[in-house]
Amino acid sequence: MTAWALGGSTVPPFMLAATRAAMVLVLMGAFLFRPLPKQFLRLLFVSFCVGPLHLGLLYTGLQTAPASGASIISQALIPLATLLSVIWLKEKIGWRRSLAIVGALIGVVIMIYEPGALSFDLGLIYILGAYVAMAIGTVAIRRIPDIDWRVYVAWTAVMVFILSSATSLIFEMNHGEVWKVDKAPLLIAAAYAAISVSVIAHGQYFRLLQTYPVNRVVPLGIMITVFATILGVLILDEVLYQRYIVGAVLILPCVWFIARRGTPAPAEMD
Repeated sequence: MTAWALGGSTVPPFMLAATRAAMVLVLMGAFLFRPLPKQFLRLLFVSFCVGPLHLGLLYTGLQTAPASGASIISQALIPLATLLSVIWLKEKIGWRRSLAIVGALIGVVIMIYEPGALSFDLGLIYILGAYVAMAIGTVAIRRIPDIDWRVYVAWTAVMVFILSSATSLIFEMNHGEVWKVDKAPLLIAAAYAAISVSVIAHGQYFRLLQTYPVNRVVPLGIMITVFATILGVLILDEVLYQRYIVGAVLILPCVWFIARRGTPAPAEMD
C-alpha cells in the first residue's frame, strides 16, 4: 500500500509519515496522558529508531525500490537483530548460526547490487538502513520492561509526527498541490499504515518482544516476503528480477535456520 502511494503519485515520503502519525495520535493520543514510565528515555530511543528513523529511510527507499525487493531486504532484520543481541544482550550463537547470518547478508548484497550499472540500487540501500534502525529498536525494546504497548505506540507517533513534519516542511515542496491532486492515495495509505501497521502490528510486536525472546518473535515476519512479492508482481506489475530470486534463495533458508535455532534472550536487562 505504501509503495503504491509513493511510487504511483506525487505523495512525498515524510508528508505521508506525518499524516500516518497524526492518524495514530487521533486513535491513541489518550495514552500520552498516563504517568510517564520509569524507562521513558529508553522508550523515546526505541520510538525514534522504530518510528521516524525507520519510516524516513523506508519511505524514501520505497519511492524507487519495488515492493517485492523491499520485502526480501526486510528479512535482513533477523540476522541484524541476532548480531545486535549478541553484542548488546550478550547472547551466545554457534558457528552454524554465524554462517547463516553471513549467508543472509550475502543474499542482501546480491539483491541490492546492479551488475550492469556497476552500482547499488539506492532505494534498496535506504530500505536496508531502515531495517538496521528497526533491528536496533527491536533489541532495545528488551531493556524496557512493564510498559503498556499503547503508551509505546502513542509516543512513537509523537516522535514520527514532530520529526517527519519538520523534515517535510524543510525538504519537501508543494504540500498544497499534493493534497489537491493526490489526497486519496495519501489518506488511504496513511490510514492503512496507521491502523494495520502502527496500532495493530507494531503494538503487538512490542508486546510480544516484552514477553518472548527476540529470536523467537522477529522470524514471524518471514511470511511478509512471500505475500509482498506476490502482491507486488500481481498488483503493481513489478518485475521479479533474477537477483531477487538468487538473494531470496540465500536469505530465506538462512533466516529459517537462524529462527529455528533461536536461543532465549533475557526477559529483563539492567
